[in-house]
Amino acid sequence: MTTPDRTGIGPTPPPRPPAPGHGAVDRYFRLTERGSTWRREIAGGTSTFLALSYIVVVNPAVLGQGGIPPSAAFFATAAVGGLATVAMGVWARLPFAVAPGMEMNAMIAFSVVGTLAYTWPEALGMVFWSGIAMLAVSLLRLREAVINAIPAQMRSALAAAVGVFVALVGLQIAHLVTTSGGRLSGLGDWTAPPALALYTGLAVALVLDALGARAGAVLGGIAAAALYCAFAGITTEAVHDGVHGSGAALFRFDLTVLADPRAWSIVLVLFALDFFGSIAKVVGLSARTPLQDGDGQVPGMRQALLVDAGATVAGSAAGSSSFVAFVESAVGIRAGARTGIAAVVTGLLLFSCLFLGPFLAHVPVEATTGALVFVAVKMLTAPRPGGADRLGAAVTVTAVGVTLVTLAIDQAMAAAFVVSTAASVLGRRRPPPALWVTTLVLTASVLLQYLNL
Repeated sequence: MTTPDRTGIGPTPPPRPPAPGHGAVDRYFRLTERGSTWRREIAGGTSTFLALSYIVVVNPAVLGQGGIPPSAAFFATAAVGGLATVAMGVWARLPFAVAPGMEMNAMIAFSVVGTLAYTWPEALGMVFWSGIAMLAVSLLRLREAVINAIPAQMRSALAAAVGVFVALVGLQIAHLVTTSGGRLSGLGDWTAPPALALYTGLAVALVLDALGARAGAVLGGIAAAALYCAFAGITTEAVHDGVHGSGAALFRFDLTVLADPRAWSIVLVLFALDFFGSIAKVVGLSARTPLQDGDGQVPGMRQALLVDAGATVAGSAAGSSSFVAFVESAVGIRAGARTGIAAVVTGLLLFSCLFLGPFLAHVPVEATTGALVFVAVKMLTAPRPGGADRLGAAVTVTAVGVTLVTLAIDQAMAAAFVVSTAASVLGRRRPPPALWVTTLVLTASVLLQYLNL
């Protein structure tokens, strides 16, 4: 007999007694409590790594456009990301990976350096100060207060928005859709080898899932797509040569940039992107899973937010843009990850890229696209607890629509807050103060992004 499905992505197996010799570890990571096993955690952590491994190539390439030495950015991505993800697993005990956010590195390279003509050390200084601000609000538990104030219908909406975002990541990598200026611009080639790799991975994942191999569906889809990529000649870009040149940006950030009033709005935008983007991702990834307790809260949330902020500070010192809880963690969660053990596995694999980079060529990023779309389908078709009402449907449609238009989770979250707050006012209900404040700050941060950048 299985327990009722609270995960939205498959039934939760009944608790099992801890394996001999692993009692203390089992209790610390809540392995049995969350209905998981070592095999599922390792499979989930490996799946998350395969889904996000592209970042060790893409982040240095993007930041290199802004003048940051690619070898330094590569080192920061693998070393800081790996250590932060291990910390996420050991301290917060959550299966979330931490890596540089794509929205932040593009902003640093093309807007802050490329358009506004700041130097890359000044840009890293702005990242540092935004990370310090993140640490401050996390220590004061302001982010926790915002998360706890999010209504139930908005949590479901954010989960749907994260699902759409995950799908769009897969579709972009497979070149099924094209983007311009950070927005969807059209359809790509649906018959090219990258598209066929997506179809292969998705089909195998769906078949395995239908046969009951839930933990193996994601890895099986990636493996099948990787075989097709090898047959079709699809390989990944060369990874930078380990730790060679890794210190080129070490502590090169310019902290005096804060004396320039023009930089304040940029720091605020970086802060807002990290603050609200991480909230939306954490809430969306944990919605309807055993990661939440009976009150809908996520144990270990404060530690997770501090790891996220600390990684941004450390990353700026090593040569990278802001670090965030990575949305590709959904792949590992779908594969069965429920505890910090999965994050430890992901973090160690990410750190190993410093020494094992050439082996990543055997699993090109295109091999993960089918798994990403598969996970997105599962997230979007998951049952919503308590049914659906008109307000919940309106908030969900709004969040999903804004995600499709902007490819930005923080803007989807802002739109969801605006709709929810407006509905409360129109219904002559008094919105909680946290809802008002969050709505105003979110709206202001979005306006700053468009007006200043």
